[in-house]
Amino acid sequence: MTGSARAQRQGWRYGANVAARVVLGTAGAYVVAALFAAALARTLPMPRVEAVTLATLLAFLIAPGVTIWAFLAAGPWRAAAGIVAVALLLTGIAWLAGQPA
Repeated sequence: MTGSARAQRQGWRYGANVAARVVLGTAGAYVVAALFAAALARTLPMPRVEAVTLATLLAFLIAPGVTIWAFLAAGPWRAAAGIVAVALLLTGIAWLAGQPA
């Protein structure tokens, strides 16, 4: 394999790595933030409107953290695993909390 072919292959891998992290950092951040807001709004012991407002505002702090995680993880698969694990945990919390009264 020539040096140029190897460089092209490594360039393609680097581009795919960055593209995967961008997708995980945007779509994953949106999903985790939405699930965080849903889970928190259902578990906060306060009137419904105030709980939804507070949970939504706090979700805006979660989204950048997920995006940062997508780029700090050792690889795109590990970043995806972390995001999916958190999303499943938040889904479980929201499901167990049920519908707000």
